[in-house]
Amino acid sequence: MQEMSRDGFYDMKTIHGKFPIYNSERICVSSMPWPIHDDPSWIYFLQFARNQYERVEIYINAEKKQMVHPSQQRTSRRPPNQGTSQSMIDVNVPHDVSDSDDDPDYNALSFSEHESSSEDSDDIPNEDEDEDEEEFVEPTYREEQPIYVGRVYDTFEELKQDVSLVNLKEFRTFRNEAKRIDYWRAKCVHHETCAWFIQASLIKHTTQWKVKQYQPKHNCIPNYTRGKNDKLLTSKLIASEISSKIFVKPDYSVKLIMHDIQRKFNIHVGYKKAWYARILALEKRFGNWEAVYNDLPKLLQGMAFSNPGIIVDLRTDQTDTQGTYEFKYAFWSIKAAIDGFNHCLPVISIDGTHLYGKYKGTLLVAVAMNANREIFPLAFGVVDSENGDSWTWFLQLVATNIIPPRRNVCIISDRHVAIDCAFRNVPQLGTPLIQRRYCLRHIRSNFMSQFRSKNLKKLCWRARSTPILNEFTNYMQQIRGANERALNYLDAIPKEKWALCFDGGCRYGILTTNLSESFNHALKGCRTLPITALVRATFDKSVKLFVERRNAGMMWNQSGYQFPEKIRKQIMDGWQQRRHTVVIPHNYHSGVFSVAIENATPVTVDFSRSDCDCGCWRMNWMPCSHVHAVCHFLDRPVNQLIPEVYKLTSYINAHAGDIMPLPNMNEWPDIGIHLLPPKYLSRTSRVGRRQETRFQNEMDMRPSRRRGQQ
Repeated sequence: MQEMSRDGFYDMKTIHGKFPIYNSERICVSSMPWPIHDDPSWIYFLQFARNQYERVEIYINAEKKQMVHPSQQRTSRRPPNQGTSQSMIDVNVPHDVSDSDDDPDYNALSFSEHESSSEDSDDIPNEDEDEDEEEFVEPTYREEQPIYVGRVYDTFEELKQDVSLVNLKEFRTFRNEAKRIDYWRAKCVHHETCAWFIQASLIKHTTQWKVKQYQPKHNCIPNYTRGKNDKLLTSKLIASEISSKIFVKPDYSVKLIMHDIQRKFNIHVGYKKAWYARILALEKRFGNWEAVYNDLPKLLQGMAFSNPGIIVDLRTDQTDTQGTYEFKYAFWSIKAAIDGFNHCLPVISIDGTHLYGKYKGTLLVAVAMNANREIFPLAFGVVDSENGDSWTWFLQLVATNIIPPRRNVCIISDRHVAIDCAFRNVPQLGTPLIQRRYCLRHIRSNFMSQFRSKNLKKLCWRARSTPILNEFTNYMQQIRGANERALNYLDAIPKEKWALCFDGGCRYGILTTNLSESFNHALKGCRTLPITALVRATFDKSVKLFVERRNAGMMWNQSGYQFPEKIRKQIMDGWQQRRHTVVIPHNYHSGVFSVAIENATPVTVDFSRSDCDCGCWRMNWMPCSHVHAVCHFLDRPVNQLIPEVYKLTSYINAHAGDIMPLPNMNEWPDIGIHLLPPKYLSRTSRVGRRQETRFQNEMDMRPSRRRGQQ
């Protein structure tokens, strides 16, 4: 006889442990999550467990739910441990080795986290290389109604989707037994032993389908091994499930779709299927992807009619059919933004970013900075790609319609060869009034691609970002000592385009293309939309910015302020720092003073040249702490030294223009142009995730991947 154990049972094979329970419809056998949602699945579980273990402890999550009025419901998810209690049930299962109901081919569903591949890798560049995390919110699915004899569906697609949903939830599948134009009958795949079936027919002279016969109960055993890309879970079905979420959140990412669908159906969905489902859902929300191109000329004409002075340009290619054209380029710039640029900093940041909808393409943007150092969108363009022709066309429109004819303007960009081509081909960009500067982060990134050294990277950034000439020379000497080729690489680039101490104040302290890249990131969700929805999204974004900032300017003006909020704070910071300075006058007439902050080396402030040895005054065109100290010493208001472009009046004038609502396109007359989508249709036949069109470089690498680069 076996010796009895402490817990009162004879020595036998026992499994005992706590494992993660994913929702209230699943329990765990060992590390295998097992769906339990009806009597057949519970019986099947007991039969399986009886042949595997002599004692089974079952942990069940019981979630306490309280009825909440819809008006009080929240969209954010509740923490998983809130309102949940866990209990343990001991089930003593008699062992029977002769039972033939065991399923030796059972494979547990894998509920490990799916691939965390994001939609694209366009992160906001910053020094810390931070990566944005997407917030997982509770998805909203369409309301489901039971299937019954006599129920009428508007289309056959809706009927089949409901039937598929029912079978997916019960871990069953079906096949078509008969399908004609006006008749459909389906049976369970195990119809020899299962009585489930459905029969429906088309109602005459309509598109509606009516359920004629229906046997809802399955006699077969559920198949719990279907955990990947179930054929019933089609892209169309997923699109119908996520359509309500897409309506509210058009930037619903593929990663979130994969996560939410797996959570609801316990089935992993591949990236390609989820991507195509989003394409279908967006089409349902914003219109057919091909048809919207034909609406684009009408939309651009409506924008020009409702907002006189707006700049729109549509370039097309002639087709073999008379009156039919193929889309090539589109450009739009709002009149209020064009007028407002006269009151912004004379700096324009340009950049391009990929579109991620059904059709490939690139969104080109030009943005400026207002008196409060905020993003000020100027112009948008949709082109095929970043090439010499597209950038030349875009910058020609910017130079002709946006840049004032007699104003010094600095254009900041990366060193893309297509932008180089545009600067050679656009005559207005070759005048002394237009200065081009390179994004310092792109310079450093290209430098790191050639010379993989952490020390060289640090020296390169310090050399180009210091406003002091002596420090620049010192850093360049250190680069020479570390790698002569690295110094030659930097010397080949004109210093005024990348070194801040040779800039001459053209940048106004703007070192990178973060302006345009940040605005691209703000439009990230819009870049998945059809082209007309994209145009409307940029239009609405501009309207929102103008309204909010106009109200802010009025509020500051009523409070008696002379400068916007950020500039006012910068002035206060400089005023606080002047307390720790010592001012020595050298020439009152010419305005030359030496200023020392505590024990630091004294610097020279020259009012006649609006210059300080620290370089900050010349770099930002804003008085530094040394200038604040001299103004305090002379009892002179520092506000007189701040340029007009930073004052509150400039901020208000920049956002003074009105942007009128767009007309109803259905009421707008057809302009007689039939526009087709471009030929560069995004199609892929390979398995897995679609290939990214953006190649990663040093700027996309995480710090952990650079540890070995010394």
